[in-house]
Amino acid sequence: MMFDPQLRAKSAELQASVRRLADILLAHEAARGTRKRARKEADATKFYVAVEALACNLILLKATGSDPKLAVPRSHAVIWQGNAETNSVFGQHFLDTIELMAAMGLIAEGRRGYRISARSKMPSLIEPQERLAEHLPLTPPGWRAVCQLDDRVVIILKEGKDEDGNAASIDYRETARSRKFANQVRRINAFLRDADIEVAGQDDSGLSLGRNGQIIVPYRRSLRRIFNNGTWLHGGRLAGGFWMSMARTERQRIRIDGQRVAEVDYGQLFPRLAYVRAGAPQPEGDLYDVFGNGTGRDGCKKLMNALLFSQGPLRNWPEDTNRHFPDSINLRTAIEMLAAKHAPIAHLFGKGLGFQLMRIESDMLIEVLTELSAAGVTALPLHDAVLVAKSHAGVAREVMEAVFQHGTRSPCAIVSVKFPQ
Repeated sequence: MMFDPQLRAKSAELQASVRRLADILLAHEAARGTRKRARKEADATKFYVAVEALACNLILLKATGSDPKLAVPRSHAVIWQGNAETNSVFGQHFLDTIELMAAMGLIAEGRRGYRISARSKMPSLIEPQERLAEHLPLTPPGWRAVCQLDDRVVIILKEGKDEDGNAASIDYRETARSRKFANQVRRINAFLRDADIEVAGQDDSGLSLGRNGQIIVPYRRSLRRIFNNGTWLHGGRLAGGFWMSMARTERQRIRIDGQRVAEVDYGQLFPRLAYVRAGAPQPEGDLYDVFGNGTGRDGCKKLMNALLFSQGPLRNWPEDTNRHFPDSINLRTAIEMLAAKHAPIAHLFGKGLGFQLMRIESDMLIEVLTELSAAGVTALPLHDAVLVAKSHAGVAREVMEAVFQHGTRSPCAIVSVKFPQ
């Protein structure tokens, strides 16, 4: 499970437990004589916040009912990033908290982080010990006593990915544009914060971990918007919500306003946006159905999107793509078939257009979320789709169609409604 610095104690009981634990840790530190001077008031406040964040993460970890470890940052790049306004958890006080909890036998330190490459490393791991239950509500797991603060930084600009697939964040100067982006996301977050969103079965079976070690818990709904390749013109997708790390089959457990959810999504959005970019009329039918009978549709979809993202000719099959095509069709033939079916946009293949289309997609989704929240409809974003209560599926579809038509000046919006099973 990945450490979340935004977790805090929600209930008065947990807040009191955390403060007692912090006092015990400080007393242990004083008894050991490892600090020559007492902490200043500001430093003590930071220490309490670090204890609170670690305690809440360990409570959620225990609530999974399995035996995962908590991945905690120790690198200079994370521990000493930002300032007190944006980062009140990390710093020497965070490392001191881990060391003191380990010294008292409350946690066990496992693997220390190590570097894989110049830009990538494995995180350090810790896990709770039995003695921690003497100080925190671990049995039964008190995960509903925990809450998540909204991210202070909701707009992130990243570099291009390196050879390991990682992209570092870039410091940027605030402008009217970046402030506009941030205000849009904060308004969406404010609406979601008070929405009625639950995940069925969590009180009975506990919590679970989603993709990339993110905890699936209904109050993890603070969104960020991430731009790519060092430019505001690329990307802009939303990230951070618990539903984003859930497997598609698991999303049927989500309840909005006490109802099961519907998934309302744009069909074939990237190629249709490419037709808009080319100034060409939208074709009828399924743009991914190159063979005309549904054969190889998933492969054609992956290949077309790869062609829109690639910078230059595509030399190899995209991962897990060629199995969707007959053995008699090689990559060159498959590309020629796609180019023939979509001649009006074939000149855009290999031009690296994908991230620009992603920016248009993300702008459309921001507008959809803004319109739906104004109508009192809770919507959870999924790149080119939203999850809404079943009773609001029709409204969401109408809004998404209107946003597509307004943004592209094209009447051909393919919006489908699915009910996760």
